[in-house]
Amino acid sequence: MIRQGSKGAEVRALQHALGLTIDGMFGVKTQTAVEQFQRQSGLLVDGEVGSKTWAKLMPVLREKDLKPINPKIFFDNIRPLFGKFTQTQVDCLNILVPCMAGQTTNNTAYILATAYHETAATMRPIEEYGKGKGRRYGQHIKQSGKAYSSSLPIYYGRGYVQLTWYENYERAGKALDLDLIHHPELALKTDVAYAIMEQGMVEGWFTGMKLEDYISLNNADYKGARKIINGTDRAVKIAGHAELFELALRRARA
Repeated sequence: MIRQGSKGAEVRALQHALGLTIDGMFGVKTQTAVEQFQRQSGLLVDGEVGSKTWAKLMPVLREKDLKPINPKIFFDNIRPLFGKFTQTQVDCLNILVPCMAGQTTNNTAYILATAYHETAATMRPIEEYGKGKGRRYGQHIKQSGKAYSSSLPIYYGRGYVQLTWYENYERAGKALDLDLIHHPELALKTDVAYAIMEQGMVEGWFTGMKLEDYISLNNADYKGARKIINGTDRAVKIAGHAELFELALRRARA
């Protein structure tokens, strides 16, 4: 239940569905719009948004989530995160964002925030700095602790999500029908890196946790969602990035 004084992802989704200015703060204007929507929908008019009001709003929100993104509004709203854009960042975002056309706004926001963090803001698939030096996965050792052939490559971080460990390369390779064990460099190709990131986060490849465990159409626990990739490492910071990406996406689809 959200009401006047509430704030956060659920309020941003509400404001998006109602066509309001999206700031994530449930104030008087938001309450007035909710009451008007409830009146028009034959609901109890109380200005509070619970399951019955959301049931009526969900189709509207789904439709908004499918709207094309206005590039200028999107880039203007994420500029505080990037500062002055490089052409490479712009080009990479123009490739990456359309790939997520089938994802919800909240999912897209967290995927982008993850890519932003894991690629050091380049927004392109990269190799891990140091290539696993000083890490267990930087040796010919599986996550299980068993050694593997020294004739095989080292499975340090690559791609948008910095895929590591023999087992994860093996799993991703089987899912994508690619030989990532002998050719881990394929994880640096844009289409492969995106498939690993999206499918891995949706299906829970990395830790067993999935996007749906933390994120829905109308709400998001961006801090908790870090467990999809890497426990709680930099969880608060990445959650902040996700909020900014979400605001940009919703405003660009208003």
